[in-house]
This record gives sequence, structure tokens and C-alpha cells, in this order.
Amino acid sequence: MFIRSLQLKKFRCIDQLTLDFTSPIALIEGPNGVGKTSVLEALHYGCYLRSFRTYSPRELIAFDQQAFSLAISFEQTELGLAARHDLHVGFGDKKRLVKLNQKAIHSYKELMDYYRIITLTEDDMGLVKLGPDVRRAFVDQAIMLYNPAYLQLLKEYKVVLDNRNQLLQQARVSAEGYALWTEQLWHKTRAVQQERTRFLQSLQQEVEAMLSTYFPEGLLIHFAYVAKKKSDEAENSDAFMARNERLKDMEQRFGRSLFGAHLDDVAISFGEHSSRIFASRGQQKLIILLIKMAQLKALAVQKGPAVFLLDDFMTDFDQDRAQLVLKALMDLKSQLIFTAPERSSILGDILQENGAERFNLSI
Repeated sequence: MFIRSLQLKKFRCIDQLTLDFTSPIALIEGPNGVGKTSVLEALHYGCYLRSFRTYSPRELIAFDQQAFSLAISFEQTELGLAARHDLHVGFGDKKRLVKLNQKAIHSYKELMDYYRIITLTEDDMGLVKLGPDVRRAFVDQAIMLYNPAYLQLLKEYKVVLDNRNQLLQQARVSAEGYALWTEQLWHKTRAVQQERTRFLQSLQQEVEAMLSTYFPEGLLIHFAYVAKKKSDEAENSDAFMARNERLKDMEQRFGRSLFGAHLDDVAISFGEHSSRIFASRGQQKLIILLIKMAQLKALAVQKGPAVFLLDDFMTDFDQDRAQLVLKALMDLKSQLIFTAPERSSILGDILQENGAERFNLSI
């Protein structure tokens, strides 16, 4: 897919803006505060119907205004034929209206067959630097993009977990109820863990392939799924509980479930060590970039090509590394939209050499 134009009105600090894209690579430049990130935020919002900076759409409305609107025109190409689509999103008076080709849309799941975005921002460094909840959320979101049924599994898991926790908070825990909810949590946990493990395996393969192709210095990045209390492949829920004979007493003491997919983590290693502790900032950025690129590749296989948005994420790479990274990005065959703070940046010069169009919002 290819975004052809974006129109914004009363969005964040932008009163009114129209951008027309003609090249598969675009660089949006300008000083801080002119709305570079807001442009990417609008493109992202058009896909997920939520911002990557706030949960409240009210915060996206320009100061002292009552509503915002955005319009995105994009193309899909299948079998050599290009189909043009128009997406309109408006929010005001606590109501959101979304239309694709004049047809009302109620969920981002309805958009994923048409309009697909992968976004990379500084906040994504949390995948390396922050806690397990951030990594779990990323993996779950990535799976849902191409497997909407996974969302239903997560909802079912939460219902079971909530009911089990309510039981554990009671003064007297029914043995029958405990056995029932434990078995259900065990089964739902296995299903979630299997989906997450499959995704991480595909992520590993894609990242290893890119490392081998573009980074000859022998970098090693490894992903491992870490279960809080791992269940053996051959055992059932009864065998699991028998092997963890003290679990029930501990759960009653703490009043909550002490096993399950909600407690699991994803270990990201750089070389043979923790990427959070031993990788430099530039190496951590490379890890996150490769993760997002692998996610984009997986989405392309399952749903189709997506547009890749990179918000001021390349500035920590030196010129040689930036050249290698850009080669890998261009080989994705996806539309790339970057932001950068300075027109004279190394990134801007490299991108321009590769045919990028440049938009300066300070003009």
C-alpha cells in the first residue's frame, strides 16, 4: 500500500496541513514543536483509531478547538492494478466518526485489510528497557494485527483470570471452584503461550536473516519466551498442580494467581547477555528497529504490505550504520516515512541520495 496524501485540521499543534507523497521514501523535517511527530501520529491513528501518545482522543484536538479531522488517501496494488481508497476520521463532542470510501467503520479490525501501519518511536525503547508488561503487550498487539481471533482468546483468558482471583480473595476457597478455575487458567495459558511462542519463533527467523544479510560483523540477537511457571509439554493441569504442590497455599496467602500468561516475559539477548544491561543505546535501537522490521514482514505475509513510520529514530546511528540500516529498510519494499529535527542531518542527506522527498514544516 502507498499513502498518497494526508490532510489535517485542528490536530494537535497543526491548524491545517496537506502533504502529498510521491516517493516511497519521505522525510519530514523541522524544529521541535512544529508537528513532525503529530503527522506520524495522525497516520498511525488512521490505522489503529488510537494514538501512540495518549489514550484520550480529546487530547488530539488543537488547543481551544472543539474537533479535529484527518483525511488519508492511499492505494493498494494487487495483480498490477491500483485501487484508490479514502479514509476520513473526525472527532468532536466526545464522538468519533470513521469512514472508509464513505462507509462507516467501527473498529480498527475493519481497516486492517486496507490500511496498515507499523510505527517506531522513542517509546518503543521500552521493549528493552522496561518491564515484562511492555513486551507482553507488544507481542499480543503484533499477533492481533494478523490474527483477530487472538483478541477473543485474550478476552477469555482475562475472564478466567478475574474469576480465579476473586475466588482466591475469599476467606474460604472452595476446593471444587479452585480446581475448576485452575484447569481453565492452565488451558488458556497454554493457548496464549503457544501463540506467543510461534510469533517469537518467526520474529527470530526474520531478525537472524536480516543480521546475516546486512550486518556482517556477527551480531547475535535472541528472543526467548520465559514462563513464570512453565508447564511441560506432555503434562495436563493435574500434573502441573501436583508438581507445584505449594502453589495453592501461596496463592491463597497472596490472594491472586501466581501462574499464567499474564506473568510471562520475553527475554531479549544481545550476544549472550541481557540487552537491557549490556547493549549500548545504539545497539538497543538496532534491536528495536529489527524487531519492528520483522513485525512488518510478518504482517505483509499475513495481510499485505504496510507503511513504516519512523519518528526521529535514526539519529543515534553513525553514517556507516545508517547506510546499512537504510539498505535493509529499502529492501522491505514498503513506503517509509521518517521524521528528523534538522535539515542538515546525516540522515536527510543519505535519504535524499536515495530519492527521498523532503518536507520542512518550519517553512
